[in-house]
Amino acid sequence: MSILFAFTPRDGAVAEWYYARTPNEVISVPAEELSSHKADRIVWLVPGTDVLLSEVEATTRSVADLRVAGLYQLEDDLSEQVSRLHIALGDKSTEQPSMRDVAVISRARLDGILAQVNEYPEEIAAAIELVPETSLFKATGTPFIYDGDDRVLLGDGLGFAEAVDPALAPDLLPALIHQMAVKTADIYTGSHAVLPAIQMPATFTGTDIEPISFAQFVSSPLLAGEGINLRQAEYAPKRQLKIGVSGWTGTMVLAGLVFVAWIGVSAVSVFQLQSETDKLYERMVDAYTNAYPSEGAVADPRRAVAQKLGATANGSSGPGFIDLASVFYAGLREVEGVQLDGFSYDQSTGRLTATLRFSGYQDRDQLKQIFDRQGVPITLGGARQENGMLVGEAILGDVIS
Repeated sequence: MSILFAFTPRDGAVAEWYYARTPNEVISVPAEELSSHKADRIVWLVPGTDVLLSEVEATTRSVADLRVAGLYQLEDDLSEQVSRLHIALGDKSTEQPSMRDVAVISRARLDGILAQVNEYPEEIAAAIELVPETSLFKATGTPFIYDGDDRVLLGDGLGFAEAVDPALAPDLLPALIHQMAVKTADIYTGSHAVLPAIQMPATFTGTDIEPISFAQFVSSPLLAGEGINLRQAEYAPKRQLKIGVSGWTGTMVLAGLVFVAWIGVSAVSVFQLQSETDKLYERMVDAYTNAYPSEGAVADPRRAVAQKLGATANGSSGPGFIDLASVFYAGLREVEGVQLDGFSYDQSTGRLTATLRFSGYQDRDQLKQIFDRQGVPITLGGARQENGMLVGEAILGDVIS
């Protein structure tokens, strides 16, 4: 596992980048050399003071509905109107399955950070996760304070860490310690520490740990895959959907394009394919016109392809794929934390292979259970970490309608 990461620069400064393969061992990387460092994860850390971390009740089935409901659940804790805020979903609670971690940030602030990110080459900018610093530390087990490098963080060992503006720390930190009932804590110190000038509560005892830079301090949770990525919904990087076919006629290829377009229209909240739908429709129209020039352009290529399939001798290949793909889609829509990267279908084997992204092993296991209950043969290949998500293949065999 390796990671490239940077902190959001302050006051128009240039972001400083770091590279790590092992915890606490980081090296500084010049911006012009980023592309020469291959990393499993690229992260831009967002100041904890810019983000509200909390939990919401996950009672809706749709991810889009959950985002809306989550903002309104937190409305009393928010200082801005809901319409001006963006909410990102984290992991489901293992102890309370009905609860979900969330991160809320001002859209204006997020737009400003993304403007800085988009100054980098496209292949780097598209891979960057925007992760609140405080979301890296949840349920650490041991209360801690990080003091230095222009930031103050307090964690009670149970929930997310809290960030305090160093200028306000003399007043806010003692109050937070009292509010969070923190009696003892490990204190990690970087440069420009402010704690020595703070009058701590008499009931609090701190244990000084050897000095450590904040880059070293965050390297361990970053390498472990911790943090909530703010780049979700309309802020998610755009991905190209890759489609592969084997042993198909021109008509069957059109059927595949029709199916993908249908996914884009019917499951936009799950697969985030709004922009892809228009592109696929244009490709469908062009493909149909090229395949059947005597018929000219058609307004509804989906219906035209269905008619062609119905007229195909025996009709075994087309309907077989459509039935298989429909069952596959029906299973995918039951799992919130899954994204479809691409798929291929081999007519000779009757198998559909899909590349999927999971938010965690919990969602991967849930997908397997859903297909098992339906009696659908599915094989999940090995998973790998990529940009903070699990990436793996799912293979479906023949499905009996």
